[in-house]
Amino acid sequence: MRLGLAAIGLWLISVWAMPAYAERYETYGDYQIHYNAVTTSFLQPEVAQAYNIVRSRYQALVNIAVLKVNADGSTTPVNAVVTGEAGNLAEQSRTLSFRTIREQEAIYSIATFRFTEDEPTRFRLQVRADPNQPPYELTFIDRFYAD
Repeated sequence: MRLGLAAIGLWLISVWAMPAYAERYETYGDYQIHYNAVTTSFLQPEVAQAYNIVRSRYQALVNIAVLKVNADGSTTPVNAVVTGEAGNLAEQSRTLSFRTIREQEAIYSIATFRFTEDEPTRFRLQVRADPNQPPYELTFIDRFYAD
């Protein structure tokens, strides 16, 4: 039960830490790819500990959740494979190492990385929701600030 609450806490922190980004998702065929990135210092200590995430002023977390949209409009979490990199606008990048968190009714792919304050970070991710289809190319730019 504690781990389940921690995952919910992780998702809520990542979604609600920046209200302007609360509905960040892209549609790809029958899938919704929800994404967000936040500084790990936003995480509650017990959530960070439950998932072995280092809380730091200069470390961030990118969180990806993929949902399949069913014919009736409901959604089902998908165990997607996420790979990619984060880098600056000068094309200096580092590979992100995603790991999957599974809960009773949720699946997330998360990766942590260090950032330089106020420098735009460009994410180039490949999200494969269906092994029989090519991955979806998800790109976005965020800025992070040490608190």
